[in-house]
Amino acid sequence: MYYLYHIPGKKIGVTRNLRTRVTLMQGYKEGEYEVLEQSDDIDYISDREIELQKSYGYKRDRTLYKNLFKLNMKVNPTEQTSTFPVPINKLKGNLLDNLGMEWKTPEYSFKLQKEHIPWILANARTSMFNDNRCYIYNKAFYEAFFNQDHICQICLNLTLHLHVLIL
Repeated sequence: MYYLYHIPGKKIGVTRNLRTRVTLMQGYKEGEYEVLEQSDDIDYISDREIELQKSYGYKRDRTLYKNLFKLNMKVNPTEQTSTFPVPINKLKGNLLDNLGMEWKTPEYSFKLQKEHIPWILANARTSMFNDNRCYIYNKAFYEAFFNQDHICQICLNLTLHLHVLIL
């Protein structure tokens, strides 16, 4: 969740952790700031931050929030797997912060979309070499989202199943 916060007379900003960012780092207690909006959509909240900074008359950020962390996560692709440089318990947030990220394996090219995240989270496994890394199998990811023949077969099977249920 992304929080769009306002420190009256000072600034409007975005954070994923109000306590750390606003209270501990900036020194403002609850009641000294307000949450204007919250959203899981980093694109929306990034654009909204700039709109509100402008409408409140504050200095506007030069870089959209969504671009501050973009592509920080370096995926290590191999023939079999794509390894993420984070533990599984940090994977969701890192994926959300890196929507649109692209990487290539020897056989496939991937571009991370929001609809991929539940599948990645369900299929990620902790690396046997490093507990702070996790991976997915490339072929399974490709089959689930990028192989049009496979996707069309799934749609056909669902259609046939629904047709039988209706009859």
